[in-house]
Amino acid sequence: METKIPLEPEHYYHIYNHATGDDNFFTDKFDYQKFLDGYVKYIVPICDTFSYCFMPNHFHFFVQIKSENELIKFLKTEQVTQKVSPETISYRFSHFFNGYAQAYNKKYRRKGTLFRSKFGRKPVETEKYFVNLVHYIHSNPVKDRIVTRIEQWEYSSYNLLLSDFDTFISKTTVFEHFGNIENFKLVHQKPYNNERRNKICYREPSPKG
Repeated sequence: METKIPLEPEHYYHIYNHATGDDNFFTDKFDYQKFLDGYVKYIVPICDTFSYCFMPNHFHFFVQIKSENELIKFLKTEQVTQKVSPETISYRFSHFFNGYAQAYNKKYRRKGTLFRSKFGRKPVETEKYFVNLVHYIHSNPVKDRIVTRIEQWEYSSYNLLLSDFDTFISKTTVFEHFGNIENFKLVHQKPYNNERRNKICYREPSPKG
């Protein structure tokens, strides 16, 4: 069984999951919106968000857990340490996902598990990984041949990052890691290639890991 990495304050993570079997967990535009609304309600208060993408049968988030001082405003602390445990942070994500699954099953009169397993998480520990992950997440719809260009997919953070709207996405941080907004656009015009990382200037220091 895969060992689950703890979610700790101020650390960076790639959060993801897949629908069980050949199922989808987004069927219409209202499903996508409901999932996003749940994310804003339950996860945005405890995380900074750098990118996301919702696909018909899977999703990706790239986040940084907020500081201990921020977390204690929304999450219970342990009685002895007076700190928020990694399990409590993880439970917040699970509560969000489980709530969506229950609503989806009810809407479509569906029974059984919606998600393939407990949600996955991978630490993001380098500057290069930060940039590569944002590009990877936004490239999913093109990689899966749903659209031909990243900006055509409505259910990712790409267009939101480039909009003039106030948003929960940490725009300034993302563009700083890419060098500037023009370099962000340039990188995203190239096909994602896991073997050939984008050659751009990276800001120091690297994200905390």
